[in-house]
Amino acid sequence: MLNRRQLLTAAGLAGVGLAAAACSSGGGGGDADQPAAPKSDAVLKGTLNIITPEFAGTDGKKAFEGDILKKFTEKHPDVKFQVDYTPWDKLNEKLSTQIAGGQASDLIMMGMGWTAPFAQKKVFAPLDESVLGEAKIPELLLENAKWDGKLYAVPLLLESRPFIYRKDLLAMHGVDNPERDTIDDFTELLRELKGKTGGVPLDMLASSLRQVWGQMTFAFGGTQFSEDGMEAHFNKEPAVKALQWMVDIQKEKLSDFNLRVAAGQPGAYQTGKCVIGWQSSGVWPSLAQQSPELVKDENLGMMLCPSTEAGKKVLYQGGTLVGLSSRTKNEDAALAALQYLVSNEALAAASKFTGKVPANSNIAKGTDLGGNKILDYSQQNLEHSVTDGGTAAWMEIRGKMDPILEGAVLGKKGVQESIEELQKMAEDSIGRIK
Repeated sequence: MLNRRQLLTAAGLAGVGLAAAACSSGGGGGDADQPAAPKSDAVLKGTLNIITPEFAGTDGKKAFEGDILKKFTEKHPDVKFQVDYTPWDKLNEKLSTQIAGGQASDLIMMGMGWTAPFAQKKVFAPLDESVLGEAKIPELLLENAKWDGKLYAVPLLLESRPFIYRKDLLAMHGVDNPERDTIDDFTELLRELKGKTGGVPLDMLASSLRQVWGQMTFAFGGTQFSEDGMEAHFNKEPAVKALQWMVDIQKEKLSDFNLRVAAGQPGAYQTGKCVIGWQSSGVWPSLAQQSPELVKDENLGMMLCPSTEAGKKVLYQGGTLVGLSSRTKNEDAALAALQYLVSNEALAAASKFTGKVPANSNIAKGTDLGGNKILDYSQQNLEHSVTDGGTAAWMEIRGKMDPILEGAVLGKKGVQESIEELQKMAEDSIGRIK
């Protein structure tokens, strides 16, 4: 049994709310352990509260409430929505305040890796997979939405990170296609490009090092946690090799942490300092506006990250999931709305507005998603998805990783010392929830 201090720690910013949630099974009156399933004959009525970090600003509200949700209420006029637009950096804290006060939203949108921590504290109700309706979501993404073998959330919008490359600049140096079968071959290409260009070829380490390490751990054939989330694999060979690779490419200046720029400013790929970039699909609006020549087909190429296994690729996914509050008083309407949000129609509209990748691979190639070519490419390669998290201790772990990784990448600490620190941090965090 966890004491209050331990629960506060395990929940990070949001301890008080998650502690309160753990003390109550909540729910809509049924068995709290029985997965909730939509009912085709349910009478839908009442007001549903949704909290979301997406759809910010006046335009966002218009897109979400005036278009997406409106189409649901046109079919179900007795259902109303109240939407709480909370930015990402305040979301964990806001959710905890809601939960502690007994006012949790019926539907809760949150990030990749958040499912297990919130499900373990009984903030979310388990879901029957029939809630997916006809949506096709890759199994790797669904695994990130599960805890203890049960589905607790549904992936909606993804922030994919494929490699994009400058066809024009590569052609100048005699490279037609930078795609390679293995990570070793790709690293050799980077060395070749450095020799030819005289500069840093890859803009990758200027991103979140936690996310870089996460992707590269999968690329080296590993996982971050055991299947049950109760054991960290940070000190396993793939994760060690992944960090060593990051340290080596920094040392050789194949990529450079010091190329970081302020949010919204053109990065090294955009300014031509690097010929390959590890870029979020969300960069498209600024890329298209600031450097329209770079989004032309003759200049823009895209590829997935290779792995140690020839032919096997990985595509890192951040993103947004939606879960059903265990305290909802209107389960039938909430489940119907959740099922609608992941439908082709609603998710395509949400994707077009946010610039994020729809997790529903049913959405056909060629669907108008706003002309975002990085989004289109990512959506066509969802089967290669890898994601963060996988443990109920993730909310405490995630914020502590970047400083440790930065120390290793910049040579302030050795790889083994950093790995040991990361592993101990993870073991301590997991130990507090056992």
